[in-house]
Amino acid sequence: MAVKQLKIDPGEGQEKSFYLAALEREINLYRKLRHKHIVGYINMEQDEQSGSLYIFLEYVSGGSIQSMLERFGRFSEPLVRVYTRQLLLGLQYLHENRIVHRDIKGGNVLVDAIGVVKLADFGASKAFHDPTVTNECKSIRGSVFWMAPEVIKGDGYGRRADIWSVGCTVIEMLTAMHPWPDIDNTWSAIFHIAKASSGPPIPEHGSGCVKDFLQQCFQMDPRLRPTATQLLEHRFVAGDPDEDPR
Repeated sequence: MAVKQLKIDPGEGQEKSFYLAALEREINLYRKLRHKHIVGYINMEQDEQSGSLYIFLEYVSGGSIQSMLERFGRFSEPLVRVYTRQLLLGLQYLHENRIVHRDIKGGNVLVDAIGVVKLADFGASKAFHDPTVTNECKSIRGSVFWMAPEVIKGDGYGRRADIWSVGCTVIEMLTAMHPWPDIDNTWSAIFHIAKASSGPPIPEHGSGCVKDFLQQCFQMDPRLRPTATQLLEHRFVAGDPDEDPR
């Protein structure tokens, strides 16, 4: 079992109200999610003396993809393929339940002892109301290097922004670097991604199949990006990776 500790007394007035609302949202999300590729919620306890809330979660022994990349270096494409499929299955479940994750990256994707991938950390997540809406949430949450341009520009964060982040995570796994390796600070990343006319550089050593998969994830118009369900049908995760993706 893993324990996530959250402080519940961040200040006063409006700041405290915002924080408590975000805290309640995260707990409510954890409570209702039940899926093989989502970190499981067990229980929670509040400690009024320390001003802390403890959320008890499923323990995932392998750690995050980010930590694995730091230890072992970039993954082989066949391994990336396996992990990406499982990531998409978890994301498909979230989207079917009208939840956008909003912070998909290697640090929030865990792997257990037998190689099962689980999406974690729903602190930035938000439920949306109309599953047909592309851009529902207007606030910026998540990690800048993995964010879609429309999120950086404040145009909203719908399910298709999660798809962009999946593409960024695939690049992270293939290279053991964040998806914009020539940018070394957050403010430069914000400016560059907001002004970009295309997605992150696609690794040259990748197969034609994974390159096609990434190109679909990085459609600049979010309405043109495939859904998680559609990506699960892509040859990179569903078929013969040596087959011409076109």
